[in-house]
Order: sequence, then structure tokens, then C-alpha cells
Amino acid sequence: MISRGFRERIAVSLLGAALVMGAVLGVMTVRSFTQPASSAVAVEQGQVSGAQAGASAAAMPGAPGTGGSSTGGSGGVSGGNITIGGFFDITGPVDSSVERDTVRAYMQAVNQSGGINGRQVQYVWCDSKYDASSAHSCAQYLISQNVLAVVGLTAPLGENNEIATLTHSGIPVIGGLGTPAEFQDPLAYPVSASFYRYGTAIADEARSLGVKHPAVVVLGDVPWVHPVEANLLNRLAADGIGYTDVEEVSATQASYTATVFNLQHSHHGPSGGGAGPNYQCAASDRSCPDYVIAALDPFSYHRLFDAMEAANWYPGVLGAGLDKFNVQKSYDGELRNAHSLVPFMSPYDHQGNATVRQYLGTVQHFYPGQFQALDIYTQHAWTAAMLFVEAARKAGKNLTRDSLVQALNSIQGFQTGWSVPLSYGSGPHDPNHCFTYTASNGNGWRTTSGWICN
Repeated sequence: MISRGFRERIAVSLLGAALVMGAVLGVMTVRSFTQPASSAVAVEQGQVSGAQAGASAAAMPGAPGTGGSSTGGSGGVSGGNITIGGFFDITGPVDSSVERDTVRAYMQAVNQSGGINGRQVQYVWCDSKYDASSAHSCAQYLISQNVLAVVGLTAPLGENNEIATLTHSGIPVIGGLGTPAEFQDPLAYPVSASFYRYGTAIADEARSLGVKHPAVVVLGDVPWVHPVEANLLNRLAADGIGYTDVEEVSATQASYTATVFNLQHSHHGPSGGGAGPNYQCAASDRSCPDYVIAALDPFSYHRLFDAMEAANWYPGVLGAGLDKFNVQKSYDGELRNAHSLVPFMSPYDHQGNATVRQYLGTVQHFYPGQFQALDIYTQHAWTAAMLFVEAARKAGKNLTRDSLVQALNSIQGFQTGWSVPLSYGSGPHDPNHCFTYTASNGNGWRTTSGWICN
């Protein structure tokens, strides 16, 4: 058997090669953004200099508690500047600074192109700290900054509630995690599939893989996850799959040792015996549960897999967004039979894709320290930046919140390059129903399907 250390050295070597490639592509990307047809946006360098990776919002001019003033102007457009913003969990158990820096990298790369219709874009941000009240303060801060739009927010614990806070002030919200409120508000413009659809897709993929009796673990400290969890369990039952146990965990949970023990040994699924939804593992059946179905954040996957390795327990794994670069070293035997689904093409095996090349190259060029932290949610953030720029360009010289919303609502068949085309209109928006599936046998990820939509 190949040692874990050897596998890790291989993984590090591959990522090192990717970093070199990213440095080269960074230069190519800057050039590509300077072309007239480029969907590009510029950032005032002075604005981003006060908010480098790891800095708090309090370090930024105008942030809460600093005595700074708002940007002024009408709806985030003043003279030759456009002000947009976002909030991100940075301090706490979830570090979304990489999502913030992905948006900023996109904007900075286009600085050389002259901005959007001759205007420069400033990006202001706030640290929501994996805390609902902090997320609300961040939403109020962005309102005080008179931003034209919110682009690419990532705050699992507070994001869903603050969509209405922002849109009630007339501020369109572009991108986000894919929480329920983002698909119910006419001024929210999600770019990914909703988490509710993730539940359906994961259950159906379990059926396709022949999963018989999985254990399930979900992030339970986020209120909007509960209907997603219910949909997943109901769909498993409808697909004739008898889950054996459901564990709800917290992103602040330091260890998953007890969770993994319960996943192995507890029978908290539907009562009864026999096959199908009522299946219960026999005490002597070492192959039961045969899979772990996991719906967690990337950092919690790391803790889960460390605990599974400590228990020397390697069932199949089925989840979403497992291919985060800098936690691959913690995936040992789990990757021998792992499956992941994502609403965007995986950068692991689509590096010939033009959008993937620009994404990897641009982040590596502007924020090399964040390159290995890229994950599915940075793809959300990059796509949100693309969509904003497309709409802002389309709105023309007379850019206001109203004209931006009109432009967003008129977008049909927007080609992101790494997802199904996105279309919007009046009313709530739900543009992406599709996933692609990836698998690993311990030697990296490969895509195993085309677009599967629900």
C-alpha cells in the first residue's frame, strides 16, 4: 500500500506545478481582460490596499467604528467611480477571505482595461465573523456605503437573513452561497444551484452509485440548512435508500471523533427492518453503513476525514464541493471511493477551459497566498463578478441601481464558460438547476458526467 506521506508529496508536487502554471496564466489573464470584448471591471488600488487577506473590516476607511464616511453619490455611482461590496465570514471557524479575494482579483485584473464604460470600481467589504448579528451589521455597513450592488457575499450563518435587509434598501445582490432567500427575492441574482436542489441531486446520485445504507452528516448550526436536510432525507427514502443515522454538526466543532463513532455504530434512521428506507444495519455487518453522505463546509470536511482516518474507517463518501485544494492532504483513504457534485466544472480536470484558466491565473497573479484555498464557493464568487460586469456594461453610461436591475433582468443565456447558461427575468430567479459529478480513486478528481439537471 502506498503510504499517506508519499501520496501527500505527490499532491504537493501537483499543486506546485499548478502554482507555476497559475503564475504564467496570470499574465495571460491580465492581457485577456484588456481586450475590448472582455467582461472586465477595475478596482481602485488604494481601496483594496486597506483590505488585504487577513485584515478586518475595521482596518478599512469608512468601516464601522472608524469614523469614516460613506462614498456618497447616487446608488454607488459617483463621477468616475462605481462602488460595490460584499461581506464574508473571515474570523471564526469559516475563513471566506478567499471568496472575497476572488472577487477582488477579478476586479483588479481589469484595472488595466479602463473599468466599466470608463468608470473605475471600488470594492468595500466587511467581516461577518460567522455570526448572524455581525452579518446584519455588515449589511447595514454596505447600505451606509451606498453600494451599487452586493457581489459575491459568503457568510453561511447570516447571509440568508440579510438578503432582505439589502434588497429592501434597493440594493441588488449578485451571487452568494445559494441559500433559500436568494431564490425568493426579485432583487437577488444567484448564479449557482440552490442548496435545496443539492439535496435532490445527492440522493439521486446515491441511487445511481448503488448506495444501499448510508449514514448522513450535515452542518446543523445553520438554520436554513434544515429544509435542505429534510429534502435530502425524503429523497433518499423516495429513491429506496435506507439511511442508518443522521448526525448534525457545527462548524465550530473542534473534533469529529464522536460524530464518526455515531456514524459507524448508531442506528438513528427510520425504524423497522428489511430493505429500502427502513433498513437497519445488523450489528455484525461491517459493510454497513456503506457510504457517508456529507453536506458540510470545506473546513468541516477536513475534520470529518481526520476522524475517519483515526478510526481506520473508509466507507464510500458522497458530498458536494469536496475538491478544495488545500485540504486534499487530509483526504487519505477517503479518496479511494469519493464522489462530489458541483454546479460548475471542476478546475482539477478542466484546466484547458478558458474560464478555468482565467480564474486560476488571475487569483494566482493577484493573491498567490490564496491560490490553494480555492474551492467551489470561489467559483460562485468569480461567476458573480462576471455577471455583475456583464450587466453593468449592458446598462451603459447611465448606470444606476434601476438600470443595473433592468440589465440583469434582460440577460438571457449568459455563457459563463463553466456552467449551464444563466438567464434572468422579472420576479424571483432560479437560473441554475444543473450539476456535474466528479469521482476520485485516490489519484485526483475526474469528471464522470455531463450536466445533470433537476
